[in-house]
Amino acid sequence: MTRSGTFLVTCALVLAAQLCLTACDRGAASGPALDLALAREAYSGGYFLEAETAYERYLQSDPQGKHRLEAWTRLVEICSGVKGDPDKAVSLLETATLEYGARPKENWPLLFRLGELYEQRGQRQKAIEAWGRCLDTAAGDDAKMVQAQLRMAIADRALGKSDVAVDLLTRSVQQAAEPEVKARVMYELAQTYGLSWNWGKAKGILEEILAQDNAPQDLKIMSAFLLADAYEAERNLPKARELLLSLKDSYPNPEVIATRLASLGQHNESPAMTKLQPGDSAAPKDMENAGSANVPRRRVSAK
Repeated sequence: MTRSGTFLVTCALVLAAQLCLTACDRGAASGPALDLALAREAYSGGYFLEAETAYERYLQSDPQGKHRLEAWTRLVEICSGVKGDPDKAVSLLETATLEYGARPKENWPLLFRLGELYEQRGQRQKAIEAWGRCLDTAAGDDAKMVQAQLRMAIADRALGKSDVAVDLLTRSVQQAAEPEVKARVMYELAQTYGLSWNWGKAKGILEEILAQDNAPQDLKIMSAFLLADAYEAERNLPKARELLLSLKDSYPNPEVIATRLASLGQHNESPAMTKLQPGDSAAPKDMENAGSANVPRRRVSAK
């Protein structure tokens, strides 16, 4: 064994000894309680592989434990965010969602995260089914329903089911209470209409977003860009040019605006729509990973 390998093993052994002493000092913990204490200490210290082993032992040793949701959630975080093993993360979540099937409040974030991981693996239909189960466990919570319906709509749109996506997004616009969330759902609805070349409805929605005082600035920029596409599709090139020129100083990549201005009127289809890929629309921070999210990549000790 190399000197560096010996050093890492020694550090791991010292950490384990320290964790055992800490656990004992907290009340002579043993069995599941000791496994949980070891897992938490290792996780907080960034020793994710040791935390994974201890959380797995806890789940095995305490079938009725009150901290099992914590264990499932952190195991998923470690597998998906640290180890880069989405297959194991999915397997863990599938088991966890069965365990919490009768507890909707706890099951909702597990199901939502399961949908995200299915989508990342290209299993969009399974993702839609998982988010559909989120609707069944939302217990009338409009915010949760909008969050799940938005993801379902984007996935359905990617599968060519624009009519289903329109229905989900229309319902979400009516349910959304937060102005920012509502505006983002409206933008997705406009995109969906654009993909169907229903630019009349898309234009009305985009103009409404631009007229809102409380719509996020980034969303207004994207809406103006898409609205330029709508006007170009209708051969209203002066209006499209006016919108693109208004974005020269605010669009994240000015070269894109210059290219669009140079090619204005030469497209047979909407440039924004041809570049739009399934799931490209980035979810805002308040709609990101519910439940497990990627954890920071801190040090991972060797076993």
